[in-house]
Amino acid sequence: MHVLVCAKRVLDPDGVNGYALWGRLKVDESGRSFDTGGTVPRIINAYDEQALEAALRLRDAGVDCRITALTVGGEDAGEILKRCVAMGADRAIHVFDAEAQTDGFRVARIVAALVGELADVDLVLCGRQGSDYDQGAMPGALAEWLGASLVTMASGVAAEPGTDGAVRVTRAVPNGEEMVRAQLPAVVSVSNELGQPRYPSSRGMLAARRTPPERREATEFVEAGETATVELVQLIVPDVQGQCEVIEGEDVRTKAAGLMARLRERGLLNV
Repeated sequence: MHVLVCAKRVLDPDGVNGYALWGRLKVDESGRSFDTGGTVPRIINAYDEQALEAALRLRDAGVDCRITALTVGGEDAGEILKRCVAMGADRAIHVFDAEAQTDGFRVARIVAALVGELADVDLVLCGRQGSDYDQGAMPGALAEWLGASLVTMASGVAAEPGTDGAVRVTRAVPNGEEMVRAQLPAVVSVSNELGQPRYPSSRGMLAARRTPPERREATEFVEAGETATVELVQLIVPDVQGQCEVIEGEDVRTKAAGLMARLRERGLLNV
């Protein structure tokens, strides 16, 4: 089985949230990117890292599979592929495309074209969404371009027993879990319910240094100068005002009574 894992390089969400919490998150002069002074690192999208973990667990379960990690993005996007190889990916491909950051549909077309060129990809694993723009459009668009099965919100992926052409996917749903069978080829988007991804081993990190990603150009898969289907027009940092009122009292009972009184005064209780 050939498993392709799609990954994206994003600003560390914890760093961005920290800037937002302290009121220091700003938009740069272009109006299309956050200005964090270069202090917030760019890392692999956490959902995509869990997608890679899902692929590695397939191998751990005894499935004979090759794992290819792929990213589509700007000049430095390929840096995250070192981590993918260190975790256990067999191959890494960086498709350079300066226009892909906010256009999941464009990325889907590029990935679909690459899958067609590779010709032997059975399963594509993606994160459920990017932690930067939270669009979550790419997996569905990719499945449409490939004419493949689509399963979303996966918390586990396993080979279907007794078959060579299907996977069993556990999905996280509002009321718990459900299990579905997907015929290959398939696209599966993985959610954080999968669990904590493994850390790269020392041997894996050494292997990553010796295995630079293969460089491809987006113009090999889409026409040069083609207009993006999704364009980021403007980023806005909302002005969030927090208000906190401390209920004083000698004991819990007194504080609870004070809280109930405040809620009644504001018309939030009908009793």
